Amino acid sequence: MKKQILSIEERQQQLRTYLLKIAPTINKMELDELIASFEIADFPKKYLILREGDFSENLYFVCKGLIRNYYIKEGKEINHWITNENMLLTAAYTIATGNKNFINYETLEDTYTLKIKYTTLTAFYSKYHSLEHLGRKIVELYYGAFMKKTFDVLFLSAEERYHAFMKEHGDLINRVPLRIIASYIGLTQETLSRIRAYTK
Repeated sequence: MKKQILSIEERQQQLRTYLLKIAPTINKMELDELIASFEIADFPKKYLILREGDFSENLYFVCKGLIRNYYIKEGKEINHWITNENMLLTAAYTIATGNKNFINYETLEDTYTLKIKYTTLTAFYSKYHSLEHLGRKIVELYYGAFMKKTFDVLFLSAEERYHAFMKEHGDLINRVPLRIIASYIGLTQETLSRIRAYTK
């Protein structure tokens, strides 16, 4: 894994651009103060950032790379979420409840992030109302994405799920193994392969 593939200044600008898209009217000085509190955190491919049973209070912003969230049920890996560039990642269940994490977070590529402790983030929420508003907008954004994915898996046909994935995440098809994509959209790898062969 190459060291320091992105400078901290490049990562901070990437994070700033991302957050301004979510809350374009935010106070820029307050935002820059928050961004300056993030630290570099880099991980090699196939690295478990967080294991089932761990506790974590870190929030990550992915500047480059891929992370999958999965849990194990009856000996099978169930892929729950895929995080790529310009996305945030945190052990939300652990932070919200104080209970042990039940999901594994593994990198699929060399991954370069910025991280901040959740306690530091909430201190900024208390200090600045604009950043508290930003935090609420982020939660709404990710909750909406989670609900959309849940709806797709529960109610769309296999073909519809595949087409929805391609529409929203088509750039990942050559970066993520098919077995992981199949699990992510609630299909077997064989079913996904048949759909792909039929739609080519």
